[in-house]
Amino acid sequence: MKTFNPMQASFAFVLLTVAFSSAAYTQDEENKATCNGNWHIELKTSSSTEEQKGRRGVWIPGTIYLDRALAKCAQKIVLKQPQGGTPMLHGVSSQHSYELKNGSRQTLLIIDRSDYVLPVFGKQQLDLWLYIPGGRDLSAGTYQGILNAELSSNTASKVLHKTYTFDYQVNPYVRAKIINVSDSWIQSTGTSVRLHLGDLTKKNRRDLPVYIESNGFVSMTVASLNHGNLVNVTNKQNKVPYQLRFRGQQVDLADEAVFDINNRSFRGQKMTMSFQNTAKPFARAGHYEDVVTITLYAK
Repeated sequence: MKTFNPMQASFAFVLLTVAFSSAAYTQDEENKATCNGNWHIELKTSSSTEEQKGRRGVWIPGTIYLDRALAKCAQKIVLKQPQGGTPMLHGVSSQHSYELKNGSRQTLLIIDRSDYVLPVFGKQQLDLWLYIPGGRDLSAGTYQGILNAELSSNTASKVLHKTYTFDYQVNPYVRAKIINVSDSWIQSTGTSVRLHLGDLTKKNRRDLPVYIESNGFVSMTVASLNHGNLVNVTNKQNKVPYQLRFRGQQVDLADEAVFDINNRSFRGQKMTMSFQNTAKPFARAGHYEDVVTITLYAK
């Protein structure tokens, strides 16, 4: 007959329990020690897109890449400014705030008022967006941003640090449209506009209102084919002088005129070009014309 020894059974149970606890402790220590690997941040500033409505913002796509092993043990990545506070882009003469969003352009969790939290969820690739409210209105130039990134492991006992510096280039632009003629911006290939002064035996004036928008410093060149004269198309010896005024200032059309429209960037202004002929009571009958080429530059 087989007997049951309770002391022996109790001893075996305790031994099994101790062995299991020891294995779990060892595995946990290994996880802490091996939560390492390569990771890097990339913001594709050259792939930015502009909002046409709303806050006139700019969206810049970005990605954080992690090694497979690191993705398994990482819990979250915290992105923040080196000195704390609202994330800022610093330009030569100005600075602008920006926001960080997740891959769906939704708001990230914010802790300590200005630190953005990006959960890892075991992913090796984390997509995010950098959003600049009013980014379409930034002045031309180079802007720099700095982010401190902290990667925390699942056990919160391992933290990896990384500093990421990036540049965002805002290229200068200028565009114009003729008011009351078209709501569309004039194409870079040029737009032809006919302006009729009327009876040249009398003094006439015609205004051409133009809306100009730019994020930089704008210059203009004006070139008259006939050097400030309306010329008879059938008899080029017959000429009628005229004047061009821009914002009240006369433009000398004898040669190509080059001048600055503004000495600072502006968001949009209505400006008027005025064409006025000299009265020629004895002008020979016929059709007179000139071709004026106006070019805008932004820098």
